[in-house]
Amino acid sequence: MLLFENSHITPAVAYATGGSARSGDWVSLENYGRVGILVEIFQGAANTTAITVDVAVSTAGGSESTGITMANFWYCADVTTGTTADTWTKGTAAASITSSATGSGTSYYWIEISADELNSMGTAGVDYNSVQVELGSSSASNYVHAVYFLLEPRYAEDLTISPQ
Repeated sequence: MLLFENSHITPAVAYATGGSARSGDWVSLENYGRVGILVEIFQGAANTTAITVDVAVSTAGGSESTGITMANFWYCADVTTGTTADTWTKGTAAASITSSATGSGTSYYWIEISADELNSMGTAGVDYNSVQVELGSSSASNYVHAVYFLLEPRYAEDLTISPQ
């Protein structure tokens, strides 16, 4: 099974300096079993970036619940050019991830959320189906970026290569 034939990959937050907070696009999990969110932070200064995820009932952000608990995330922090630092560490469930603040290297964060989890993450009785990643402000010398990987499509027609 090939990744590009069995998923939908779409930008969440375009490359930008970390000087101000960035809100990612909303994506729907109505037709997918889970979403993986890859966040990259290129560190030019010793400042942290807060990473949070919101849920909503639509990609318009309706009935948004902010800062949901991320039960499954991993990180590979402070990777520098020329090293083989590829050790991923599972994080402890949290409503916010605080990035490394070493001021050098690149840090990667992988957040995975099941569509089945969404309704337990916000207000009881609300049918959540969409997520949004939020990258907090940090130094203008840091660059941030995020990508959504919509995984486990429920229907073959959901695999079209087009923005959602």
